[in-house]
Amino acid sequence: MERIISAASRLFAALGYDATTMAQIAEAAELDIDTVMEIAGSKRELYLAVMGRGYTEQKALLEGALARIDESGAPQAAASIHALIDDYLDFCLDNPDISALLMHRWLGDAADLRDLEQIYNEPLVNSVFTVFNRIADAGLLDSDADVELCVRTIAWTTIVFVRYATMPSPPGGFSEGERTVARFRVHLHRLTARMLGLAPMSPAETSP
Repeated sequence: MERIISAASRLFAALGYDATTMAQIAEAAELDIDTVMEIAGSKRELYLAVMGRGYTEQKALLEGALARIDESGAPQAAASIHALIDDYLDFCLDNPDISALLMHRWLGDAADLRDLEQIYNEPLVNSVFTVFNRIADAGLLDSDADVELCVRTIAWTTIVFVRYATMPSPPGGFSEGERTVARFRVHLHRLTARMLGLAPMSPAETSP
């Protein structure tokens, strides 16, 4: 099953659900179609399994990062929010297929499979929003910050960056490898700090 899920995930990420066939999945998994369907079910069932795995992995990451949020003061809250940002960016870089799958969805892929965002994405956004909103209510963030939109902006920005930075032939300035990642990391920290009104960052966090 693991072999099939991995093959399906790579193809759905590269081609999208609509453009991927069971024959391609079977070939990538080095199995025949009948065996794939017997083990994993239909293409729809495979897609749901892939999306479900991505959700589970992201949920585990965010639960760990949110559990480490320190609400004892503004500097502590800022430092732990920055740590969460790093954890999320690193996770997305290590799992680029997840960003690719989400971007395919944004472009209308698998449109017949409705409500997947409500099942797999919104619970994750809400878990972060709930904690950040609690920090805001405690007066540790800018009172004018739109916390929900800040959380969504962080996610959207990271997903789009990772999608472009991990392309086989990334465009223009995205072709500098680790330097580009370092530049983006600093940019994301600055963006987050300004959106939420976090305590100032250290010099190491403000230069790539």
